[in-house]
Amino acid sequence: MLTITDLPCEIVGEILGNLDHLQFLLPALACRHFYISFKECHGVEASILCRQITPALLPYSVTLMEASRLPRPLVGSSVDSLLDELYSQPARLAARLPELPTTLIRNMSRTHNTIHTLATDFAASALERISPQSASTSKPLSPTEYFRFCRAFYLVDLFYTLFRHDNEQLGCVYEYLEVKFAEASFDVVAHDVVFGGNSVDYLTVGEDNYWRQTWLSRGVEFVYQLTTADSYDAKHRMLRTTLYSSYVNLPGALRRVCDDVDGGALEEYYEEFHSIALGDSDPSQEDTDRGPLEAWRKAKLDCSLELSCMFPDNDWLRERAYVLWDWERVQDLGDKFWEYQRHQGGYTEQDWEDMLECFDERYMICENDARGYWSKGDTSRIIWPDGPDD
Repeated sequence: MLTITDLPCEIVGEILGNLDHLQFLLPALACRHFYISFKECHGVEASILCRQITPALLPYSVTLMEASRLPRPLVGSSVDSLLDELYSQPARLAARLPELPTTLIRNMSRTHNTIHTLATDFAASALERISPQSASTSKPLSPTEYFRFCRAFYLVDLFYTLFRHDNEQLGCVYEYLEVKFAEASFDVVAHDVVFGGNSVDYLTVGEDNYWRQTWLSRGVEFVYQLTTADSYDAKHRMLRTTLYSSYVNLPGALRRVCDDVDGGALEEYYEEFHSIALGDSDPSQEDTDRGPLEAWRKAKLDCSLELSCMFPDNDWLRERAYVLWDWERVQDLGDKFWEYQRHQGGYTEQDWEDMLECFDERYMICENDARGYWSKGDTSRIIWPDGPDD
């Protein structure tokens, strides 16, 4: 009787290409016949990736990987060409997948895992803020909502790769990532002697915090790895080795998107935006649901256009991912969607004074060539070069 190891390599390759995730490939390759078939059949990993990433998201995944391969320093024409292709010919970008090196395909799979995890977590936390009582029983993300959330994360990562900006959806994702980063980094940044000696600000939110923008510029994967690091030392190592990395300011760029427009209210431009957002397009590639546009319009209608992105008073709405939901869900949630909730961020004047004071204390310790973990009134975890000073 024939067994699967008797099948021709071509058929085994087809079987492998129908796996749902690249993580299932490695165990299969433990079989010698499967491994030989895999080596002889081109495109197995690309086929698997196409099952892992939806067709609508695949061009964004390819673009992100292509962007990482552009020669540095970046040339404007190369960036424009890549982005033009993403928005005008996404199918052509997706068609490049089989020709990409296997290392890039594996990177694409890992990146999508990260984005999927963060996007679904953000969606869940946003629904929790809108309606805590019904969040656990809410219907799952629709295909368009899932696409929208994931695309926004891809665009944020693309911004950090190409120094470009998009819209308020990126602002929602950025602020979510900043909260995640702040929570994951606090213990290290608020207590490490070297960070204190360098006056690394752990309170200021947004574009004015140079240090935080430097770390966030490392991208989505970096933030995710920091949040999942299993020890203080692991987080310290990640933050210390990237302390002086290149700097890209996403919230600042988003805030300045419409700086050069006149002072007209958003209502004056609504019909133009509506025709652009809901005009003729390929539904499999573009987001044509009216939910994001209508939510954005309602929140910003009385604002001038220059305040239509990253408006500070709407931070509570961005926590709710207000421009990432389908219109059906917005209607289902009704008034709960717009029920004002005080933004949970911020700090007190005393918090600020305490931070400045700890900078001074940690600076003096650092000047004595000491390192380690500082706490107010406790230097027991400080490592002194010749023992602690009396």
